[in-house]
Amino acid sequence: MILCALYIALTCTITDFLSTPIKSFSDIVFVLLHWSTITIALFSILTLISLINKYLFSAIYTIFCFLSAILAYFRYTINFSFNTMILDIVFQNDIVVSADMITIPLILWVIIISIIGYFISSYRKNYILNFKSATTYVIAIIALCLSIILFYPNGRFTRPICERIPFNIINVTSKYISQRQEIETERPRQCKYANSVNQDSTIVVVVIGEALRPANMSINGYHRKTTPNIETLGVVSLDSVFSDYVYTNRSVPHLMTRATSANPEIAYTERSFIDVYKAAGIPTTTIANQDAEKPYVYFINEADSVIRSNQTKTVYNFDKWLDADILPHYNNILKENHKQQLIVIHTIGSHWWYNSHYSDEHEIFKPTMRSRIVSNCDSMEIVNSYDNTVIYTDFIISEIIKPLQNKNAIMIYLSDHGEALGENNLWLHASESEIMHHTAAMIWMSKKYIELYPNKYEALLLNKTQKHKTDFLYHTAIDAGNIKSDVLDSTLSLLN
Repeated sequence: MILCALYIALTCTITDFLSTPIKSFSDIVFVLLHWSTITIALFSILTLISLINKYLFSAIYTIFCFLSAILAYFRYTINFSFNTMILDIVFQNDIVVSADMITIPLILWVIIISIIGYFISSYRKNYILNFKSATTYVIAIIALCLSIILFYPNGRFTRPICERIPFNIINVTSKYISQRQEIETERPRQCKYANSVNQDSTIVVVVIGEALRPANMSINGYHRKTTPNIETLGVVSLDSVFSDYVYTNRSVPHLMTRATSANPEIAYTERSFIDVYKAAGIPTTTIANQDAEKPYVYFINEADSVIRSNQTKTVYNFDKWLDADILPHYNNILKENHKQQLIVIHTIGSHWWYNSHYSDEHEIFKPTMRSRIVSNCDSMEIVNSYDNTVIYTDFIISEIIKPLQNKNAIMIYLSDHGEALGENNLWLHASESEIMHHTAAMIWMSKKYIELYPNKYEALLLNKTQKHKTDFLYHTAIDAGNIKSDVLDSTLSLLN
């Protein structure tokens, strides 16, 4: 069983660690411990299957080798990570498109790995387990205890193991099935009416950011020049916006819907503001640059058109994963010349690992992080890398705004939550800290939009200095398109 576990771990699982940033000996130790934990998890699961039936074990092990070999090949050759978007492509694309990925080197690699795996597993058939022996029960108990510890739901080991080869085969497939069920579960339309009363066709762009904190934006007074582009373009920044949640899976459903602190459950029972636009007969598009997760996959798929960028990335990729990959899709949509439209963009923004989320030319502050382990990084290195993501976000927002300058258009940006950068010895997000609740928000209007709706611009300037919760987004997005609807609470709109 040890040999069987090591075979998959050395030929396939190891490819998941090739791009892991390593700065010091402790980084090497950390990676080896992570890889060893997956190997131990493999050993425990394979042992339990082997105890059930040797023929069942041989069949399952060979299938594991076959599927792991496929994932390892693409991970090694094109740094492809298996995720739910990949399954979407496989099941929804024309079979000819998927077949283009099948090459001779891939076939040979998979055949070799599978055949060797089959012969290794076949040695199990030479042994007859003695269930009268105490050793058999000791091994079974050890394997069972290891499995419980390593795969305990929401335990500290579960996600790091389940996101890696070969366990991601089961994990991703399970997530995909769950997401499809979430998408296909019908949520009732809340609005009884939604009417567009625009004087001129309006383009509304809503950008959902990631982990951007207002404190590190020069437009809000930060000492480093991190947002020169949006300052030049006349963006109005709101530096006193607070999120109820400090991680994406809870925050995004909340801000996309009518959910409030008093009624948070609405985030999981109602449709988003995208559906209000659809009810008003306005074309809608979603461009997503994050892996679709069950809590918010429903809203991504509400739009008439859904575009997923960087479909082969996951949080365990450490190569470049950039929001610039959104821009070609975005510019193509604008060229379609709809009379009126809503475009929702979900960015990767300032997500950890920071170095992956800005281009080389935007690496302004140095030195930057060289280890993925926070404790191995100098605090200034972390801040430098984070500030580089802010500079890059400033660039992306400016590129979103520029094509809108001569149109009747409005851009609304809201980050899902903030980020801790050493305050109270806390880093990143998803733990409890005030700074993590403090999130970035900004709105830009074209000259034409301001001319048509001067009251909205004046209201925005008045609201700029006030404190707000992310509850405003649903109503502000509807108000931005000048849509009249029974679900619009104008008191929560920043344009009122």
